[in-house]
Amino acid sequence: MGDISIIARRLTPELVQYGWSGNGGYYSSVGALLLEEYNTPEMVKYLFDLGQLSNLFLPYSEKTTHWLRTTPTGKPHWVDDTERKIFSRIMFIDYGYFYDGDGKWYYVLPGPFRIKLPLELVGNHLDKQGYEFGFRNDVETLVVRKISEIYKADQALQERLDADGVDGAQLEAAIDDCLAQRHPAHRLFDKYNRIFKLFDDWVLIKTDENHTEITGVIMKLKAEQHIETINW
Repeated sequence: MGDISIIARRLTPELVQYGWSGNGGYYSSVGALLLEEYNTPEMVKYLFDLGQLSNLFLPYSEKTTHWLRTTPTGKPHWVDDTERKIFSRIMFIDYGYFYDGDGKWYYVLPGPFRIKLPLELVGNHLDKQGYEFGFRNDVETLVVRKISEIYKADQALQERLDADGVDGAQLEAAIDDCLAQRHPAHRLFDKYNRIFKLFDDWVLIKTDENHTEITGVIMKLKAEQHIETINW
């Protein structure tokens, strides 16, 4: 797995700002800092006013000459009209950090779906080495199970896929096979990417009040216009 990360924030209901936040984008090096040091509107503004970064560290460390410091690239962030664009300017991004309009940081897994979950949830599910790799896989597993659940309950969706040449029994077998392996969403996409075209490309993970447990996986069928997840 690579380690390129981006940060993004919702400027207004109509505008999203985003850009590079450096390599080494794991939760332990970027996500934890965002929660501890850049978790108020004032500090988020300060952070984005720095422009894009090749490294993120403590506030105001960019004014020092210490080897471990925030390092602006000198390039401003990009601005677009939807969260769907935040992964569009840099290739091979592995970690997204999104400060949404509700004043909360979210962790976004790029992939066949953009899976958005509260950043605190990731911090509560690190492995013994302090990494989130296993938990990311667990989240992908829940998303694939949700696809199966929606498919089984939606007769119209079954008919659409059947008309597109997707055999239901083969699909369920493929889902079971993918669930038994790592990165199940990516594996299912490789086998049945037509399914993903029927859904919105963002998924929202709901949690309990303390962000310790997942309470729901919110997926929407594709519509003519994407509804920003802040409104889900």
